[in-house]
Amino acid sequence: MNKPDEQFDEKLSNHFKARKARTTLSHAQQQALKHSVAQKQPKKLGFALQLTSLTCALGLLAFIVLNSNNVINTAPKTVLNTIDIHDYSFITTHEIDQTGSYASAITQQKRALDTQLASDLRRHQQRHIEYGTLVKVDNDWYIASCHDEVLVQIKQSLLSDLKGKHAIESNINTGDMLAMAHNGKGQIVGLKHAGVGAKQCKA
Repeated sequence: MNKPDEQFDEKLSNHFKARKARTTLSHAQQQALKHSVAQKQPKKLGFALQLTSLTCALGLLAFIVLNSNNVINTAPKTVLNTIDIHDYSFITTHEIDQTGSYASAITQQKRALDTQLASDLRRHQQRHIEYGTLVKVDNDWYIASCHDEVLVQIKQSLLSDLKGKHAIESNINTGDMLAMAHNGKGQIVGLKHAGVGAKQCKA
């Protein structure tokens, strides 16, 4: 090693030793420090216990207050007693089935549907002539009925059958008002122009 490096190392070591001597605690100082730390620890533990007790007390108080107001009650109260489930066409049912799996289903209200079906069937069977406008022709005919905003689709098979029976009037075009004759079962048995008096559906 060089002389300057050795001198520098020696100065650095001396400086470190002097600094260590000034900052190192004596045995008495170390004992006093340990004693003061030991006295402070029970205070910290006591404060933590007080804080925990306070938190538990506040939690219990909140539970009592909320429970007395029935906020935590799991059974919902019926506010409106006027609700009738039969007013709804569909009910979605959600449950955990016997296998423990989540299941949902849509249940149609049978009474409402039966009533609607009976009414529609009665109206359909009573109607012998139905009026509508021919709105589209491809292989099938599409007639916008004047009754209940219904679009009547007449398939090619029925059109061929009616043409074979000469039950379709000739020269029918898109946009024409038609009269559809029905039998007692509600089946279409004839198509013809509605006539001069029936130019459009009555509102």
